[in-house]
Amino acid sequence: MLKNFYLADLKFHLQFKRPVDISPFSAGPMLRGAFGTALRRIVCHDPEAKCAQCAVSDKCAYQKIFAPVVSADAERLSKNRDLPRGFVIKPPLDGSRYDASNPFCFRMILVGDLVHWIPYIIVPFRELGDVGIGRARTPFTLDKIRSLGNSRGQGQTLYSASDQMVRPQAMVHLHFSDFLRKAQKLDQDRLTVRFLTPTILRYSPDGTKGSSRPMRVPEFHVFVKRLRDRVNRLSTAYCAEAMDIDYRAFGERAERVVTESVRGRWVDRKRRTRAGKTQDLGGFVGEITFSGPIGEFLPLILVGEYLHVGKNAVFGNGWYEVLALAVR
Repeated sequence: MLKNFYLADLKFHLQFKRPVDISPFSAGPMLRGAFGTALRRIVCHDPEAKCAQCAVSDKCAYQKIFAPVVSADAERLSKNRDLPRGFVIKPPLDGSRYDASNPFCFRMILVGDLVHWIPYIIVPFRELGDVGIGRARTPFTLDKIRSLGNSRGQGQTLYSASDQMVRPQAMVHLHFSDFLRKAQKLDQDRLTVRFLTPTILRYSPDGTKGSSRPMRVPEFHVFVKRLRDRVNRLSTAYCAEAMDIDYRAFGERAERVVTESVRGRWVDRKRRTRAGKTQDLGGFVGEITFSGPIGEFLPLILVGEYLHVGKNAVFGNGWYEVLALAVR
């Protein structure tokens, strides 16, 4: 389905220089905001200019990583000039007090050619260590970054504070073919999806533009269609390859899968931004078991474990894991 698609799964280890309490609800937005601010401060040659009007925007690390737009000569993505960011932050799921003896760890997924911009991702986090993050501006040291690969174990060291060296050869790429092979070993007719963080999937039953509403309990076909759209846009933008499928037929087949059981609930969660605005971070959390002809959708669903689905996916919402049984 996607021969050129790949991603990297990185685990960051931060050592705070004084104790700090970080809520799992705020960790993702905090990391995303701090990273974007630091990156722009480091690379932007004209902070007063808007990115779209900047003379060097096509070569700018900030635009490439944090504020991507569709180029004027692009064809497949011209209907919507806003691109999804090619990274996903996976914050800790449990809040805790972090200090020198208890490192703060989070994962960051990079899609496609964004892996080649890794220096522009490492440097902002190193700089943030001196500035500090969070409301208390707690300083830290970027101790190490590991590339996890398939195992999600210790992984290979990509960066270490001990020598401040970046080792590009340690970067492990996960290709779509890896997810295809894994999918073949799973139950093809039944799976359970556990939504770890609030997930908002919008759907319009009659297809009327502008009439979509959040689903209190995600249905399989909506889940897979939103995932299909997200992976397609990310692959087109960062891997130079769009999904070559019949979208209508894909959706019709997904509609044959039914919900077998639901063990979860809708959670209301909001946060106030620095600008004083209220941001809705609520959504569905819990487990849903689906049954039916699921096999063809499994590779895409496995990719989504890394990329998330729905609103605010870039900083942690829409994170789920697959609990399908291995049968082969």
